[in-house]
Amino acid sequence: MKKFSIYLHFPFCLKKCNYCDFLSFPCPFEIEDLTDYYLKELDLYFHKFGKRSVPSIYFGGGTPSLMKPVWVERILKKIYDLFDVIDNVEITLEVNPKTVDGKKLYEFFRAGVNRLSVGIQSFDDEELAFLGRVHNSLDAFHILDMANKYFKNINADFIYALPNQSFEKWQNNLEKIKALSLPHLSLYQLIIEPKTYLYSLCKKGKLKPICEDIALKMFKYTNSYLKSSFSHYEVSNYAQKGFESFHNLNYWNGGDYIGIGLGAVGRILEGNHIFAVENPKNIVDWKLNIDRGCLPIKTLTKKSRARELLIMGLRKKSGINLCEFKKNSLCDFNDIVDNVKLKKLLDEKFLIYSNNHIRLSVKGFYLLDAIIREIIK
Repeated sequence: MKKFSIYLHFPFCLKKCNYCDFLSFPCPFEIEDLTDYYLKELDLYFHKFGKRSVPSIYFGGGTPSLMKPVWVERILKKIYDLFDVIDNVEITLEVNPKTVDGKKLYEFFRAGVNRLSVGIQSFDDEELAFLGRVHNSLDAFHILDMANKYFKNINADFIYALPNQSFEKWQNNLEKIKALSLPHLSLYQLIIEPKTYLYSLCKKGKLKPICEDIALKMFKYTNSYLKSSFSHYEVSNYAQKGFESFHNLNYWNGGDYIGIGLGAVGRILEGNHIFAVENPKNIVDWKLNIDRGCLPIKTLTKKSRARELLIMGLRKKSGINLCEFKKNSLCDFNDIVDNVKLKKLLDEKFLIYSNNHIRLSVKGFYLLDAIIREIIK
């Protein structure tokens, strides 16, 4: 049976964070129940693509922990009713520490969630304030303590390489992070994206990004410090054995997935066609599409999909399986790269080719974005 993963986007937050460029809206009062529309959209996918196997489900946002557990329960029941959900399915819910307590975490667990991704970002209260987070470090420690009572599979997100962040401050954060003994960590270097509050400060000359040399030093130290406890399996992700994010690996490996909710996207391979879905980013238009029974599907060119898979695949430590690459993109790897530049990077050991895989070397890992820009055409 063919399979796809399911992503559900919940767009509301208590407050828009200063660095966030995701599709989300501050909604400090009554949170709208979008469940009926999620259920209708799932029906549309069932009628379009039939009964598929589902290995992972991911509630992202926004802040999906603002949802009522009964909403999550209804959505999961619908997925189980429509599709063939595997026995060891990974069901992730993103959590903001300020939006849950022990009781609500238990209710999410009872609803069927078996993996949490907790957005902590820092254990330094000054850094949390700079990032515009609504929680403090004590909130974060408290929620992780509560979560450990019900969930064995927990990820925590952190951001480093902040403007004016010292190397010593990140070392201190890392010590606290490692002491948590969580099975999965996502550690992201801050990228100041357009249309964010931090970007507006940079444009006004009130903020300057961190020096690249310091950011690189932090990245190298992080990898070295966590090496004994974690597998660094993707550029920003670290896992204990068996706790790699199956849902994210499906993205990076080029597997099929559907996106449910406002602004959500999907990629589905059907025969010789690669279907791309991108939902409207306006809530009125999204609901109108669903009421009309319309999925915004278009056909993606093979080379466009291949370029996506190159960008995502090289982020993994294992790199790109060239046979799987061709199967998922219907395109040969050599057709979308500059082969002269590729050979040069292989000769200089920034890239390694072995066993029909192409991957970054250790020194290449530090130059991921530059290497992708160099070889992709």
